[in-house]
Amino acid sequence: MRSGWVGAVLTAGLVLWFGWGLAGLVSLGCEWDARGCAVPDGGGKYFAAIMAAPWPLGFMAKAGFYRRDWRLTLSFPAGAVPGAAVTLGMGTSAGHWAVAFLLLLFGTLVPWLTRYTTDEARAARRHERERRAREERRERARVRRRERRSERRRSSAAQRDVT
Repeated sequence: MRSGWVGAVLTAGLVLWFGWGLAGLVSLGCEWDARGCAVPDGGGKYFAAIMAAPWPLGFMAKAGFYRRDWRLTLSFPAGAVPGAAVTLGMGTSAGHWAVAFLLLLFGTLVPWLTRYTTDEARAARRHERERRAREERRERARVRRRERRSERRRSSAAQRDVT
């Protein structure tokens, strides 16, 4: 369990690092040349941050790091909130606000979606579906019994009327 929390701290740091890299690239802008947009001089560290940070995060998600305990994904907002603060500390342009909003959105959605896609949550939803299906089958059976009883009453009443 301790190694899981070490991974959570690493995740928070990576999300913060990723946000810092995005904010830095927004601050520097784009240097246009014949091939298109390029990273301007002095932007290599920001470019490295946005290129390197997602790989470990993707590896942890792919390896099932978050399937055992969804609470470990709370490290995403723990990194996204300071990342948004760093972003807005670097500038308050529309691009900075967009990066801050996306970081906060990312930090909110990952734990929320992970919580509802854990094995326990899936099992609870499956049990609830099975319970509802049983109740519906019971209700249909009750209705069929009630209809059969009323049909028998009608047929016995019709036979009495004939005799």
